[in-house]
Amino acid sequence: MVILKILKIIILTLCVISLLSIFGLCDEIIELNVDNYEAEVLKSDVPVVIDFWASWCRYCKLMDSIIERLAIFHKNKVKFVKVDVDKSPKFLNNFRPLRGLPVLIFFKGGVEIDRIIGFTPFLTINDKIMLILKEEKKEQKDKKKDNCEGGICEPPEGYDND
Repeated sequence: MVILKILKIIILTLCVISLLSIFGLCDEIIELNVDNYEAEVLKSDVPVVIDFWASWCRYCKLMDSIIERLAIFHKNKVKFVKVDVDKSPKFLNNFRPLRGLPVLIFFKGGVEIDRIIGFTPFLTINDKIMLILKEEKKEQKDKKKDNCEGGICEPPEGYDND
């Protein structure tokens, strides 16, 4: 009985997210280029997913709605950015080799941590994102523990009590 209620909530949530993306209410995806790459990806406080796509790519169009739903679902926890490979050929040199489209590249702390090549279902991408977020949460928890040892806590670096 409880499982059915949880399943209904999940299905309802996915339906609402799908409707938002269908009606273009998703403004969470940023168009990436040379000018905003450093600020949006390398200096991002949250994990970033870069979606490489092209207008002529049939599977890129299918992935578009999946990416929009993920952007709504993970709002404020993960940043989603897109690169049109036809408009930014020189910019692509930073991400070689790109073997086919669509390609998703996952960044955390300004460093590439994983890639997905080709059409991939919502749940598979979501599982990867959830794993990244879980690891990030664990790292933050471990970082908080590092300031204390043997019952004596040291102030964080740069702390000035004057």
